[in-house]
Amino acid sequence: MRVITVRTKTELESAKNAGYEQITVEGELANKLKSSKKIAVAGTITIGLLTAALAAVPFTGGLSMAAAVPIATLTGLEIAAIIAAATLGLGLIIALFKGYEEISFEAGKMVLKKKQS
Repeated sequence: MRVITVRTKTELESAKNAGYEQITVEGELANKLKSSKKIAVAGTITIGLLTAALAAVPFTGGLSMAAAVPIATLTGLEIAAIIAAATLGLGLIIALFKGYEEISFEAGKMVLKKKQS
């Protein structure tokens, strides 16, 4: 079994693209992934609303709380999940949880296992 540990968004994306069977995510990235998981399993309409809302927010290096509140109201998602999604990127989150399932999570450490096809 090919296993890897990642700590950055770039490492996570590379591990997913390389098709590792198990990815252990550590640090703040693990916490952001846990928060954003709700978005990956949200319905198509919610994801569409979120995508449109995030596209309308001016890029300032990060999503501010002031911009996140109306998006949260519109989509029904938690502000923490929206900010995490804006940081990590919706495409990465959706693709990751489409191909991997969460095996375990403790603060600062998430283990993902590739879904069997």
